[in-house]
Amino acid sequence: MAHTPATVRGTAMNSKIASDTASAAFERVLVASEGGAGLIPLTRFALRFARPSALVRLVDVICNPAALVPTLLLSYPDWSEAHRAMLHAAQIRLAHAAHDAAAFVTRPETDLIDLVELHRHATDALSDAAQTWHADLIAVASHPRSHRWACRLDPEELVAATHCPVLHVPTAWLGGQDAAVARVLVAIDGSAASIMALRFASRIVPRGATFNVIYVTDGRSGLRDLLPHSFFRHDGERALADAESVMKSMSIPTETAMVETDREYDDVASVILRETRQWQADLVVMSSSSRPMLKHPLPGHVVAHTLHNAECPVLVCPPSIERFTRIDPESDSQQQAASEGTISPPPVFL
Repeated sequence: MAHTPATVRGTAMNSKIASDTASAAFERVLVASEGGAGLIPLTRFALRFARPSALVRLVDVICNPAALVPTLLLSYPDWSEAHRAMLHAAQIRLAHAAHDAAAFVTRPETDLIDLVELHRHATDALSDAAQTWHADLIAVASHPRSHRWACRLDPEELVAATHCPVLHVPTAWLGGQDAAVARVLVAIDGSAASIMALRFASRIVPRGATFNVIYVTDGRSGLRDLLPHSFFRHDGERALADAESVMKSMSIPTETAMVETDREYDDVASVILRETRQWQADLVVMSSSSRPMLKHPLPGHVVAHTLHNAECPVLVCPPSIERFTRIDPESDSQQQAASEGTISPPPVFL
């Protein structure tokens, strides 16, 4: 792994992009892309959520050439030459990206991750690099799952491995470099973690953005046949009331909606994706986990499905998101304690 030495914080140059960002913005932004594709537009977009003085590190990942061309394993000279060529191309590509980023970031740092040298999976290697550098935001662009790419950076695995906010941007979306963040859709499930993610989003999204908070009830749940419909609506109404209270305290205009899945054709993630398209959201925000009674080491299938299929950027916040901002966790724990006094249906994100 090769990288430039740590540099001093940028100041005025970043302010052009982050000047309208709220106070609880990110300070150490690690930007990574498969094969280095789209590093500059991805960096520009990620800096919309960063402080003007944020440090930025650009990361390129070099995979094993045999993963792209398996027949190279039959000939060491050919494999070695292919690896050297890929490494050289990545060094040039990363240098060009750093040069271009210098137009709006003060001396961006760079990091070249060679998976051949590390003998690691791309996601694991990037997670280690982010934790070593103490990143408080990982911005990553990746191709659709149908795209064959040996170094695939799986955003779901990144969320699970780093416990750090992850901003996933589809590679196809990066064509609009200067796309504004004007419409933010936040999916909640009533848990303290999801309300914390909402509060966090309200503090890092550029001022003036419109928020739409949705709660999805699962019409296919087996409990539907055992409990009255009003039971599930009550939980959703309580969750949305909590969300409205949070946003009202910050004087942020917010739309709210309770949406139910179709009993036969829908699942929760499909509803979130459909609402995202219909509302024309620029950003989706979710929590990586739900109510503490059902903890799991990996993000829920709803988060995973949304990450892999959203056509716009998705920001996933870990339960420990208060470490990255001035949010007071005590108020949310009190809110959670009050909520636990009533019976609630299973969370939709697990």
